[in-house]
Amino acid sequence: MKTKNNISTIKNIIEKYDIGYGSSRAFGLIILPVLIAASLALTNCKDSGVNTDDQEGDPVVVEVKASHNHETGEHLFETDTKEVPSGWVTFRFINATEYVHFLFLDHLPGDKTVEDQKTEIFPIFQEAMYLIMEGKDPNKAYAKLPAWSADIVYRGGPGFLSGGNTIETTVFLPSGNYVMECYVKNDDGTYHYTNGMAKGLTVTEESSDAKEPTGADIRMNLSSDGFGIEGEMTAGQHTVAVTFNEKAPGLFGYDVHLARLDEDTDIKTVTTWMDGFLPDGQVSTLDSPAPAYFLGGAHDMPVGNTAYFSVNLEPGRYAWVMEQAANASIYEEFTILNQSAAIQVEECKDKRHSPACFDRN
Repeated sequence: MKTKNNISTIKNIIEKYDIGYGSSRAFGLIILPVLIAASLALTNCKDSGVNTDDQEGDPVVVEVKASHNHETGEHLFETDTKEVPSGWVTFRFINATEYVHFLFLDHLPGDKTVEDQKTEIFPIFQEAMYLIMEGKDPNKAYAKLPAWSADIVYRGGPGFLSGGNTIETTVFLPSGNYVMECYVKNDDGTYHYTNGMAKGLTVTEESSDAKEPTGADIRMNLSSDGFGIEGEMTAGQHTVAVTFNEKAPGLFGYDVHLARLDEDTDIKTVTTWMDGFLPDGQVSTLDSPAPAYFLGGAHDMPVGNTAYFSVNLEPGRYAWVMEQAANASIYEEFTILNQSAAIQVEECKDKRHSPACFDRN
């Protein structure tokens, strides 16, 4: 939407129908209030933080930047968006820090808001983690959770993302009050949401009428059996569609996160790190960096939902990883070859006895 287009349209109407000065002045007196109303509406759209430049039918875009205040130690989400219409929403998550972050969406019950979560739920999980760090039973803390906490619905969001990267994840959001949070930890067990990384978002009953994304070349069907991947991972840009087919029995949901691994990285160190209920799990500091380079993904959603995200793959070693308990890890490794290696592998499919292919047989 751009106001200059509306003004030029009015000018074209006047010229097309050869409206004279007096008529055009009267016409202007009629249409001026309409233009003013339209201008105010556009201003309100801008102030809401909602991206109004999307093409009709595209999801609304919410841009959120992860930042860190080195003086205060605060981890923060920066966004101008407080309200969006219901429907398909794309979260453009920018990690402008040196740490791993993600954006997880909690759909709160009834009229609960981010302030209720900050005062009634976050402190309890924080107390429980401090007890875990001390080697004590965290259930003493969990017993204090309010009854309404059981009615929170997890609605996905951009997955684990290393510093300096941007990921876009698209999800379908029904109306209600939401909290955007990150529960990556400092090495003393303090969650990032305790340090400020929690923001409220209202999804209105008005629908955006945005259409579901299309064009995914990689599809996943998440369950206790793994990722159910359909499609070929190659170098370049991919759009991944993730369908949630099964509800997880415990606190860990079935989700997917993309990790780039060094040649000597032990995948078990990555899957153990993904267990946030361990003292060292999901700790990201300069002194204790994550064991892999994370490129985003999609967090847990209710059964039947589908999330979409895009990745750009360079040659290297990768793994799809779920956020599971360390003793029940779910992952799938794969390697992206450079172009010459990929061509050789393809040629060796039909030349098994060629000397160049002996090492690959």
